[in-house]
Amino acid sequence: MKLNFLTKNLEQPDFVARAVTVAFVAAAAVVLAFLFWRLSEFIPIVFATIVLAIGWRGAAEGFGRRFGISPGLSLLAVAVGLIAGTAATLMAFGNQLIRQYDEVALDIPAAIALIERLVEEHPWGRFVEKLVLDVDYSKAAAPIARHVGAALGSLGGGLALAALAIIGAAYLAADPKGHIEGVVALTPVQHRTKMMSFLHRSGASLRQWMVIQLYVVVMNAVFAGVALWAFGVPAPLALATISGALAFIPYIGSIIAILVGALVALPHGGETAALAALAIGGASFIEGYLITPFLQSRSLSVPAVVLLFCMLAFGALFGAMGVVLAVPATVVLSVAYDVVTRSASPSLPHPRSE
Repeated sequence: MKLNFLTKNLEQPDFVARAVTVAFVAAAAVVLAFLFWRLSEFIPIVFATIVLAIGWRGAAEGFGRRFGISPGLSLLAVAVGLIAGTAATLMAFGNQLIRQYDEVALDIPAAIALIERLVEEHPWGRFVEKLVLDVDYSKAAAPIARHVGAALGSLGGGLALAALAIIGAAYLAADPKGHIEGVVALTPVQHRTKMMSFLHRSGASLRQWMVIQLYVVVMNAVFAGVALWAFGVPAPLALATISGALAFIPYIGSIIAILVGALVALPHGGETAALAALAIGGASFIEGYLITPFLQSRSLSVPAVVLLFCMLAFGALFGAMGVVLAVPATVVLSVAYDVVTRSASPSLPHPRSE
């Protein structure tokens, strides 16, 4: 009887069409999973290229509206302005930055050696030393050495990927409409409206997020630099730039910046290390709890716990670059979720931020 039921279903065109569709979807899912696994190192570069293109295009559009010039000239003007600004900054502060970064490179190993000596002199330190006396530290350090060697060896590859991302961003920023139309054309007809909404809204959200991050990085660096200079902490300019750059990474970046500042100042005394940690931590507190919430009051807001778990997930999938790009990726995923859920529930009001 089961055989007859199967035979009847096979004779129906709808059953065959559904079976073919299910098989095609399953095969496509397997292929996409395989490509995702094989291209796991390339996906962050593509996403970084898109983010760079969106920021470049947004800055060029604002510049073009202000001065009434064409989009192509605006893109060129923004690029030239960034290069000129970077060159001017290096000419003004380059020697001082290099000297202070050299000081940072010398102070951190000295601080680690000081901590090791203090631990060995403490009774609990000697107790721990006896417990781990039989550990072969050469074997424990071998994986670290391999990772360091791999990182140094891949420096040229990283620079090549950065150049590729800049070139790709130039193409995307020069013709965003054409690339959007190409993505929409590859989308099934019944989902093209949602895809168009997702592309436009995610681009606007990423552009707004980048403007906020620019303010966050600059403000963090300024506050940290002023406090470090006022407290007399060594290498204030280098530590301020490190603190500002790490402010790009929520939560984790501030912790790393505080640890780096404390380590750099530790060889100059425990009080100096405490002041360095206080300066960078205070700058991170002001930026994280006063400036950022004010700037994000009218923008897309992602819950902190969601952002934290997304950072862990992207870090596990894509490494350090995944952590750096976790926030913009989470913003895009939030927009995608909102587009899908609101299209499924038409009665929901449209968000004001759009």
